[in-house]
Amino acid sequence: MQGNVLAVLASMPARRAVRGVASPRVLVACARRVLFLVSIVVASPAFAADAKIEKEAQALQKKAIEEDSLNVDYASAVKKLQAAAAKCDGDKCSPAIKGAILRDLGAMQILGGNEGDGRQSFAQALAVDGQLDLDPAYKNPQLEGIWNDVKKKAPPSPPSTGGGTTEPAAAGGQPSGDFAHTPPPEAPLRTPLPIYVEYSGSEQLARVIAKYKGPGMTDWKPIELPKAGTGYGGLIPCKDVTQGTMTYYVQGFNAANDPVATSGSRSKPYTVPVKAQITGPAPSLPGQDPPKQCGELAGAECPPDFPGCNSKKGSGEDCDKDVQCSSNSCVGGKCAEKKAGGEECEKDDECTSGSCSDGKCTAAKKSSGEDCESNDECDSGSCKEGKCSGGGGGAFKRVWVGLAVSLDIDVMPGAQNVCSKTQGQINSAGYGCVDGSGASFPANATVNGEIIPNRSDQVEGGFAHGPLTIMATFDYALNPNMMLGARAGYEALTIPTGSAFAPVHLEARFTYLIGKDAINAKIAPMAFVGVGAGEFDAFVPVTVFGNVNGVIGSQQVSAWLTAGPIFATAGGGARLMLSKKIAATGALKLQGAFGGSAGFLFGVVPELGIQFGF
Repeated sequence: MQGNVLAVLASMPARRAVRGVASPRVLVACARRVLFLVSIVVASPAFAADAKIEKEAQALQKKAIEEDSLNVDYASAVKKLQAAAAKCDGDKCSPAIKGAILRDLGAMQILGGNEGDGRQSFAQALAVDGQLDLDPAYKNPQLEGIWNDVKKKAPPSPPSTGGGTTEPAAAGGQPSGDFAHTPPPEAPLRTPLPIYVEYSGSEQLARVIAKYKGPGMTDWKPIELPKAGTGYGGLIPCKDVTQGTMTYYVQGFNAANDPVATSGSRSKPYTVPVKAQITGPAPSLPGQDPPKQCGELAGAECPPDFPGCNSKKGSGEDCDKDVQCSSNSCVGGKCAEKKAGGEECEKDDECTSGSCSDGKCTAAKKSSGEDCESNDECDSGSCKEGKCSGGGGGAFKRVWVGLAVSLDIDVMPGAQNVCSKTQGQINSAGYGCVDGSGASFPANATVNGEIIPNRSDQVEGGFAHGPLTIMATFDYALNPNMMLGARAGYEALTIPTGSAFAPVHLEARFTYLIGKDAINAKIAPMAFVGVGAGEFDAFVPVTVFGNVNGVIGSQQVSAWLTAGPIFATAGGGARLMLSKKIAATGALKLQGAFGGSAGFLFGVVPELGIQFGF
């Protein structure tokens, strides 16, 4: 370079001196040339370093497009292009080169089946160079449609000038509103982005949310801003903080879930440039350290020496188990992209909503404050005035059906001469006796007269088991805490004769689950009340002594007490979630039956059940 400078200096034309001093024009010309050459000498090492990096990045780009793409090996193309993008991180490559690499990366990701990451790469490319177009080497109608869609939604970006990267600026400055908020001037990529606001208005705020949309995102996502000191603060997840411009706005809701305070809007949001490298301090919530950069780059296997990345594999790449894939879903030896609502599935992890039902992915539920048309769209199960309302916790199953088994343990009153009959009626205590054949005892007045009174046919009182009931159960969840249901089943171990009702159990029941989002809790205490109809009876064994023709003998019989058919019950217990769709229940209930020979029969009933949610 020094030889070149000397050659240029030697080529300068000689000027005639006047009285030993060069003319002003000569001095000015020489000064300009010297300054120009000095600038070249000083800048040359930097240009050489950039040129070397650009050359290496372009070599990877060429192999990805001209070799891997032509061989339909999109996974390998993605790896090379990610490595090229890593080399161009920051301002190490011109916008034209960096933008083209990101554009090609997006195209290979989409062709490989990963449209979500492809859209983000397209958006990052357009943020670097807004004048880019798709490469004809791989351009097709699918890619062109996605590219045009991303380009239409992307903020305006200046064209490439051959210098460093540029960020799209917010038009007209930042918005204002009911909240005091100053967005950070810049934020590092793949790092949770803090949002902190303060409110001094007259409305009582029950909650505050921010809705954000990053580069390549098609929909606004909500995040809660919990109370933090004198204001409200939260973090945008690092996976959505990609290079380009992050936009967001803030809403405050009262206890009735009405929006009563706002700052910014969809058409006029706050904007924060997201960069690979920032010049100032990283943003943070008041009194907290700046969030750390995430250690995972979603979407594909990491390129060599790429910081903040692990070895998760992208859609279409070979895998042996779910944990190897960025989507946590390995199907048929290939990493599968998360599926939208209505697509076929085999397990919950395959779906973006996290729920696979009847071989189809269920639609993703919307959070409180998002637009809705029906209750089913909301994770709270409540859509009011076109908005999902809060108070319901997460998504939950509404319909629960199953089986339950219970055993009555009844309180038997004490009585004398329980097998004696007076004028054809059951004795005054309400008991009736049955012999070993299942027939009523005594069979007639003759035998009744032969029974020796006050000898042994007496009941001292205590507990005796009643019917064993097997029943089908049905409950409908009105919300995560309240369930309205019914029980219907068959009763075994009932009196052979003289019952007040058929051996069936019919019950209407209201259940209250205790705790926040109790229906999804691992263990939830519960209380319930119920009314219905059924058969209620129990027995104790007694020995009857008789005098037949002067000969005293004895006979073993059962003394039964019968009540019903109307009953009322109340109880409590616990509900255990075995999975998202299966719950086991255990309860102890107090029961009173009205009617029958007893008039009233009190019992304690243990109950076990299992239910399946739909």
